[in-house]
Amino acid sequence: MQKQIQYAGEFFIKELKIHTSSGRVIDFTESDSVLGFEIYEDIFSTALTGSMLIIDVDNISENGPIIGQEFLTLKFGTPTLDEFDASFTFNITKVASKLDATKNAQVLTLNFIAPEIIRNQRVRVSKSYTDTISNIIQDVLKDSRYINTKKKIFIQETSGIRKVVSPNFHPYKFINNLTNEAISMSGSQNFVFYENIKGLHFETLDRIMESDTVGDYSMGDVGTIDGKQGDKGKVVDVEKDFAKPIEMAIISNNDILLNTMSGMLGSKIIKYDIYNKRYEVNRYGYFSDFEENRTIAPNPVYNNNSIDEFGNNIGMFSDSRIYLQPTSISGTDVNQTNETSSYSYAQNGLTNKLLQRRAKITELNSGINIALKVNGNTTIAVGEPINIKLPVTGRIHEGGEFDSYYSGKYIITKLKHQFDTVNKRHIIEMNAAKDSITPKLPNDSEAIEPSSGSAEVYPVG
Repeated sequence: MQKQIQYAGEFFIKELKIHTSSGRVIDFTESDSVLGFEIYEDIFSTALTGSMLIIDVDNISENGPIIGQEFLTLKFGTPTLDEFDASFTFNITKVASKLDATKNAQVLTLNFIAPEIIRNQRVRVSKSYTDTISNIIQDVLKDSRYINTKKKIFIQETSGIRKVVSPNFHPYKFINNLTNEAISMSGSQNFVFYENIKGLHFETLDRIMESDTVGDYSMGDVGTIDGKQGDKGKVVDVEKDFAKPIEMAIISNNDILLNTMSGMLGSKIIKYDIYNKRYEVNRYGYFSDFEENRTIAPNPVYNNNSIDEFGNNIGMFSDSRIYLQPTSISGTDVNQTNETSSYSYAQNGLTNKLLQRRAKITELNSGINIALKVNGNTTIAVGEPINIKLPVTGRIHEGGEFDSYYSGKYIITKLKHQFDTVNKRHIIEMNAAKDSITPKLPNDSEAIEPSSGSAEVYPVG
């Protein structure tokens, strides 16, 4: 029978056990020794990590003993969401302890990580493949000689048959190299490989942007009426409490220096043919390529005003970041073909799209980023879109309007699940980013960057 949720952030634990290297099983499922645990997700990380805080009243650190070779089995969920009970096995990698004088016991901090990472560090892939990149990655993840994962794998199909060799790479290094080179059936190269609470994912940022939102967050009225959450006899609107952020802050708003240095606004790649002594230059410009790329919203976050007397906008400086790429311009890589086309060989023939991919990744890291602290549930995960509404502030606007610049669809890029077992509360802290905005910025042809006037030179000495 499905348990009815009582308040936003409520959670249950079905299983919490430590399996020691000596064969002992320590069951904390119903124990009050566990103060809490955290699980971390990152769209640019290949594995889940976490930590757990335990009061060692039974001296388990010695009697176990806990030496860092243990397994943690963990099953938890949100009431009314029994169709998605999170179930994990983690490797405990590190144990830290300190003496709690008030309780005459040690407080242990157990760091844990997905077992696939441990497996990855123990094995290497020395094998040739002739297949699509999506199939190759799936094989590496499922092969018992390599990652041997039993988790759900979400794979987006890639275009073209590739002939590649892994020269004794660790599996995840091989996968990450392939991720950088993969092209989707629609022609996008913005692939990411990551793990969230729902499984392992290999997909494009384009597909993520196109997905439906999994949550709506607005700085509106609180749902709890006449008392704090969960108080007996109080009226609690759980749905509103889920939608109401506990905290919200803008943590990044387009660092133009960083975005210029990283090549997000403009860059170029020089492909040089070391055999035929020739080279080719490809350029990327923020505004010129904006229409060609999939974005969350219709308009860029920067203004394409001319910034100098030469009529340049901020996306016209391709020398901001220069990449060098060895290639063979002449000839074709016959192994990198599909039914309709073939790509010229240039580190697997894909350098023309590398600039766009790097720019898109940078946008998620240093573009518009918002930090949220919300009541948790186990359906929210990294790599999923959410909708955020921020109210208009200041004296110019009045009423219940929302900020059109900051409000809108975002992608969750980082997430931390915090489970407080003492207070029975699940909190999520997450970062969400977007690469574009809904309103179109006004263009002013006179808004050029200021100049301090003519330079004067003063001889010294």
